[in-house]
Amino acid sequence: MERMRKNLALAMVALLALTLALAAVGCAQKKAEEVTPAPVADTTSMMAPDTTVAPDTTVQQ
Repeated sequence: MERMRKNLALAMVALLALTLALAAVGCAQKKAEEVTPAPVADTTSMMAPDTTVAPDTTVQQ
């Protein structure tokens, strides 16, 4: 029973290592293929921030 438990633990660790390796390789390939152009600043669509002050509606007695 002890040997089976040890083999199961080793198999799970090996599977975890394989999964992490495949994920790392997959993400590395995805980043290499991904080429994004530099963002173009569009200053005409930018609006000034709203600086108006709302009236105080709390009642103070």
